[in-house]
Amino acid sequence: MITNFKIENFRLFDNVEIHKLKRVNLVVGKNSSGKSALLEAFLLYFSKVSIDLLMERLSSRQENWESQQNKYSQQFVSSPIRHLFKNHVVPNFAEEGFKFSSNEHSLHIRSAAYIREETEVGLTRRILKADEIEDYDYDFLDKYLILEERGISRILFSLDDDYLNIKRRSLRLKKFTSISCQFVSTSGITDAKASSLWDAISLTDLEKEVVKGIKLIEPDATGITFVENMDGPRDGRIPLVKLSNMLEPVPLKSLGDGMTRIFQIILSLVSAKDGVLIVDEFENGLHWSVQDEAWNIIFKLASKLNVQVFCSTHSRDCIASFENVWNNHKKSANFMRVVKKDGISTLKEYDLELLSDSLETDVEVR
Repeated sequence: MITNFKIENFRLFDNVEIHKLKRVNLVVGKNSSGKSALLEAFLLYFSKVSIDLLMERLSSRQENWESQQNKYSQQFVSSPIRHLFKNHVVPNFAEEGFKFSSNEHSLHIRSAAYIREETEVGLTRRILKADEIEDYDYDFLDKYLILEERGISRILFSLDDDYLNIKRRSLRLKKFTSISCQFVSTSGITDAKASSLWDAISLTDLEKEVVKGIKLIEPDATGITFVENMDGPRDGRIPLVKLSNMLEPVPLKSLGDGMTRIFQIILSLVSAKDGVLIVDEFENGLHWSVQDEAWNIIFKLASKLNVQVFCSTHSRDCIASFENVWNNHKKSANFMRVVKKDGISTLKEYDLELLSDSLETDVEVR
């Protein structure tokens, strides 16, 4: 579990440091202030820049479109990765990229130039130092996005590749993190992802925890199963819920958005055992009357399963419920507010007393 986090030159963030991360962390802020970007930074950090997850994020933001500008410019203006950097521009080889660091380790993601050379062992590829680049013809350089960690450089992908080529090649890449990092977006997870997570916990005690979670919305729920989707295999299987007052199970989604949301969050949480859960807009679909108990489940399961949780919200009801539960777990939470001014996002941390006072005096904290 990380206790601090620093972001440099990533999206809207110039240089921001968080000092008091805990087991359960809630991020708030106005629309377009940088909440989702902060969660995205955590996602890339914990996954060690998983290309699969990175491509998902670019697609979800519709940042995978092709620029009509010169793709061979040294600024890589057409690379889909450009949107992750400040001002939507990939830095040149001699410039720093964006960095994530914590008490655990640091990651530096930047562009780099490689040259192919003949050596005694054959043709090899060597990364060029900044003062060497001008000695080579730019068109003959191999141009990559790389990740630097603990003095070791790892190529992520070619900066000359378009989105589809990067996505295709990502299917063959080795994963470089052993921890489970689960992400629930504002729209939730796909049925295919849910069925995969369910298969991994089926017939274990973790399955029972998910059923307990959905009872928060539907007390008559006694079990869950997945069946084939009649619309075709590409849509994966769909979840059905067994209710004590009905003879046959019913589709989970027929029970409402709140039921689907709590199911996906709790399923992702138990699947993140000994890892990380990230939830964007926690309150989506959840009525204010169940949010206290929803947070209570999150706090208890996160502690029990050794999961560090990062969530965002812009709902005052959700913040109030978080504060209520935090009072019962005083050393287990952190609250952060992201603020954007002049195009740059900054961050303020609240302790429990400050958050409680702000809510009591009706100070805006969202």
